[in-house]
Amino acid sequence: MNAATIVTLAQSSADKVDFERGLLDDLMSHVGADVGAFRAGAKGAPTSRGFSTSVVVMKGGDPWARHAPEIRPVLAVARQMGSAVDADVLGESRVRSTRYFDEIVRPHGGRETLCAVPTWRGEPAGCLLLGRCGPRGRFRPADLGRVNGLLPAIAVASLAFAIADRPRAGAALSSRESEIVDLLSLGFRSREIALALGTSVNTVRNQVSRLMTRLGATTRAELIAFLQRGHP
Repeated sequence: MNAATIVTLAQSSADKVDFERGLLDDLMSHVGADVGAFRAGAKGAPTSRGFSTSVVVMKGGDPWARHAPEIRPVLAVARQMGSAVDADVLGESRVRSTRYFDEIVRPHGGRETLCAVPTWRGEPAGCLLLGRCGPRGRFRPADLGRVNGLLPAIAVASLAFAIADRPRAGAALSSRESEIVDLLSLGFRSREIALALGTSVNTVRNQVSRLMTRLGATTRAELIAFLQRGHP
């Protein structure tokens, strides 16, 4: 599993939920997890495998909300480092004393949970929980390294789905031009857009250049501003 397979999965998925299911299954196999939950983007209910849906899917669809006070230190480390294991951050005895452990970890026979937060420019682009039980043992640094290596691609793919439902304004654009403009508005560079769309950097640059010429924009920022204001 690598960045290319994540992009391919995103492109072949019917929608965000389909992507979440496919990615979670692949991640659990890649890292060696028995249970997992993943949400692409900052909103909506996560996809769960093995975790109790009644616990993971909270009011507002935020899997962190109910237990945020207890696991806030774990999430803070995950945002900074990419991923973190609750028992490593809080200590195993403290984790076992929490409602979070009773409701999230204990029901599937686990000892600890790996929490990961894919980010884009410092802001969360999704959330991920992975758990182990039985003979698999504890998460090791190598497991966190495997997850961290995939987080940039997961963030890009998750944001690509997040922009799909954005209302579009301005000049009539092709489907690919709309995707490019949406990614530009999120601060993506040509290389990152190419990764998200599965094309080459030169192709993206040429498409942006043609669009700027057509709309009379001299910079990418001006192009975005024109379209957001609805100018042709």
